[in-house]
Amino acid sequence: MLADLIKNRTNIHTRDIRMATWPHQGGQVIVSGELHDIRYIPVFDITGQVREPGTIHHIRLFCLVAPDPLRIIEAQADMPTIPMAECRTTLDRVPMLEGLEIKPGFTRKVAEIMGGTRGCTHLCTLTKAMAQEMVHGWLTEKHRQPMVLPDNIADIKESGFLVDSCRMWQKDGPKIQALKQAIQQN
Repeated sequence: MLADLIKNRTNIHTRDIRMATWPHQGGQVIVSGELHDIRYIPVFDITGQVREPGTIHHIRLFCLVAPDPLRIIEAQADMPTIPMAECRTTLDRVPMLEGLEIKPGFTRKVAEIMGGTRGCTHLCTLTKAMAQEMVHGWLTEKHRQPMVLPDNIADIKESGFLVDSCRMWQKDGPKIQALKQAIQQN
């Protein structure tokens, strides 16, 4: 097993992405994400210069997310640690996230805004990864209060995020069956 092969080895590089959500007002949430890349060994860069171990990237993104429809209404980012000062010029793409709905196609739109030569691949990766936290964080805040069961599944606003999002939530999967049963018993 691959896990056994790495037991006694030392990392050469790690990438950690951490996300969290905080309640705001009016059903809004603030979602933060941080990306840390750490190199544990010296390497030679493309010019032949030695780059010492340490943090390569530390990038943070903060999004104010509003419901109905679920969307980013404010976005801010910073780059406390980056390999080149010029990397910070890509922060000009972050305000373009404002107004973007979190729905199918979100990651494609993020790539159009800040992918490739338009921006920073690491900030783009972080933003795409945060999509699920935006949904789950908002749903968690929303479900602090008991939900009123609708007459049918189609009336659940979150069904677009949930139905067919994974095997458990497939149209005839266990979560939908449990929901149908709860609606019938209501």
